[in-house]
Amino acid sequence: MLANFFGKSNPVNFIVVFLVFLGYYIANFFIVNPIQFFDINVILNQLLTVILFLFLFLFYNFILIKNKLTLSNSYGLLLFALFFGFYPAAFLNVSTIFLNLLLLIFLRRVFSLRSNKEVYKKIFDCGFWLGILFLFDSTTVIFGMLIFLSVGMFQKLTVRTLLIPVIGFVTPVFCYFSYCLWEGDTSEFSNLFLWYSNYNFEVYTANKFLFSTLFLGIISLISIFIKTPKVFLISGDYRKYWILIIFNFFLAITVFLIQNTHQTNKILLLFFPASIIITNWLESIERVFVKNIFIIVLIATPVILFIGYP
Repeated sequence: MLANFFGKSNPVNFIVVFLVFLGYYIANFFIVNPIQFFDINVILNQLLTVILFLFLFLFYNFILIKNKLTLSNSYGLLLFALFFGFYPAAFLNVSTIFLNLLLLIFLRRVFSLRSNKEVYKKIFDCGFWLGILFLFDSTTVIFGMLIFLSVGMFQKLTVRTLLIPVIGFVTPVFCYFSYCLWEGDTSEFSNLFLWYSNYNFEVYTANKFLFSTLFLGIISLISIFIKTPKVFLISGDYRKYWILIIFNFFLAITVFLIQNTHQTNKILLLFFPASIIITNWLESIERVFVKNIFIIVLIATPVILFIGYP
């Protein structure tokens, strides 16, 4: 039933998935801000946030379809939406949502390197968007490893292909430095290079967050261990994409753990790779009954978390 419905990829599926997401979003808003719901300013602000989420979902779906990271279905999009139900804190920080949208734009350029069309421009764009990410959150510079990994797998590592992303990265960073210098205050620019991690992980031990992380973490690792041997038996771009996704997953975990100030909403950085990894495993399950049970559990679990841990 559910497996057959979401086993297709069409506009109706996208609308249904986004409505599921809106259900989680509205429920979370009522729990966090029950009194402010009828404030016109709050409503307008939430409407703009929903529009931002819509762009996020559209771009996510575009990357999946364009690069064929999954089969022609809506499992990945559904998982991406359900993850927000597992982590309601991801709804609350607009800057993190915007950061994730920028990350998807960066990843889109990274994956596009499989094509030989305008290779140097794409490599420059990768570095440029990485520079933009760096200005919003300096720890995201770690994702730069994906550029060189992608170039090495899809193109050739040469002096030019190594230097171009560096130039692309420096361009927005230098522009921001020039602006700070013009304003006579370079302290904020200098702070981008002051990395220190707060190793107090107490915020992650809350029952809801801990359960969600263990649940999805175990499923992600099972998916990696089951799917990876099968992927390496296949030659071509699919195997290279899988390697990029796995690296993306572990780099996102690294960025999440080395934050200066630990915020649970940064878990949003893992939604893209985790949803693709689990989807690839879900696609390999032959029994439709098992798929239906798995999807039902994923849909029901956030609801249970909302009720059990308001």
